[in-house]
Amino acid sequence: MWLWASLQPQMKLYDANWSLFWPQAGLLLLQCMPLLLAQALLSWLHNQVTPSRLTNSFVLLFWGVGMLVYPAVALLAGNAKPQGLSHLLLAPGLSLLYWLHFWYQRRLQQGSHSRWQWLFSLDAVLLMLLLAWTIGWAFLLVSHQPGFAQQPVPIRFDWQRLLQNPGLFLSYLCQFSVLAATMWASYWLNRYWLIRCILAQYGLLPFVLISLTLILLCYPLLAMLLLQLPMNAVEVPAVPAGGPNPFDWYNFFFMFMQWLLTTPLILAFDRQQQEKNLAQVQHRQVQTELLLLQQQINPHFLFNTLNNLYALCLVQSEQAPTLILRLANLLRYVVYQGSQPLVTLQQEINYLQDYLALQQLRVSNKTGLSLSLPEHAAHYLLPPLLLIMLVENAYKHGVESTAESSKVKIQLQLQGNRLIFICENTVPSQQNAGPAGIGLENLRRRLQLCYGNNYTLSSAATAFGWCAELTIKLEQNPC
Repeated sequence: MWLWASLQPQMKLYDANWSLFWPQAGLLLLQCMPLLLAQALLSWLHNQVTPSRLTNSFVLLFWGVGMLVYPAVALLAGNAKPQGLSHLLLAPGLSLLYWLHFWYQRRLQQGSHSRWQWLFSLDAVLLMLLLAWTIGWAFLLVSHQPGFAQQPVPIRFDWQRLLQNPGLFLSYLCQFSVLAATMWASYWLNRYWLIRCILAQYGLLPFVLISLTLILLCYPLLAMLLLQLPMNAVEVPAVPAGGPNPFDWYNFFFMFMQWLLTTPLILAFDRQQQEKNLAQVQHRQVQTELLLLQQQINPHFLFNTLNNLYALCLVQSEQAPTLILRLANLLRYVVYQGSQPLVTLQQEINYLQDYLALQQLRVSNKTGLSLSLPEHAAHYLLPPLLLIMLVENAYKHGVESTAESSKVKIQLQLQGNRLIFICENTVPSQQNAGPAGIGLENLRRRLQLCYGNNYTLSSAATAFGWCAELTIKLEQNPC
């Protein structure tokens, strides 16, 4: 809008006036600065994954002041005319259109579907534009007695004539619908037959030759059809050539330009749709792979726990009921929260505490446990069952494989929204190899699918025994 407001005065001059352009452009830039800052904040908010409520409120408040309050104050202050501030008045609508576009793009990337999604298709947008064009011209011509006999047609609406002549309005509406139908038919033929059949299967040269042949065959027939409309029984009819000859060169030129302009638009839109569809397919594949990886982790833990329960039941341990209750809590978490994309850090910690309590019931006589947990864990989100694998490996390779005394040390640290999870365990004297297996590989794969390269996972021998460290960036809980 700033660029348009700067260039518009120069368009009316016969020769460019650079000495006038630069100062005027600078003043307009200062005038538009609140609008630019509001739009920049809106763009920044769009790029945030999970902004807090306070951030959302601040950005929306600043946007409202910059886009709504500021233009209204500028219009009311002084003697400025509305047309002089048109760029300020149009900016909120364009900004909302920008936000709606990216909101729709994000929903498509997330695989969201709506019954109103078809409204954003190219066919629907073109139909709505043609409908608005048809109704607008019908309103315009019924407001003037001569119709197309008076050239140029004055741009004003006479609402009293509209109410007094509903039949005339319907007549013009039907005639302009015929005009819109010819444009729609040309678009449909180009998109669904010439581009998707001829261009896709036979290449560029047959597409161009067949398109030009169809234009040469059809343009006089369509012009003749339009000349039969009652509103075209005037000296200057509503056909591209503006005359009674359907073979006029300008009729061909109009159809050729329509084909020339709509073809790149259709190709670009179809390419974008293909990329969106491919992204949605890849998103579904990633989600399926995540579920499969998670299903491989859960049975591993379940079988280990059932073996523990079986051992305690054999010796009729009094701890068996407590173990069964802990197991019920763990399975409930796996069934209900384990299938969710995100859980709170506090829920994951409660799950780890149940698991550790269950394990310590069986090995507390030989294993010392040190556990350090953060506060305010409910404020952050992470994928479920992400930390348990490192704890399982610590017990599997550092505790269960030996009768020696052992230690397990677990630390969860929060540095801002970054989680540092450290799991250390002693290693039996006869065991040299570190923890390994399908569980750790599955964990790496899940981290890659969820975080890309924005994580660190290390596992190596230390003076304590064996140490696994995981660092990930947590999302903030909006609730």
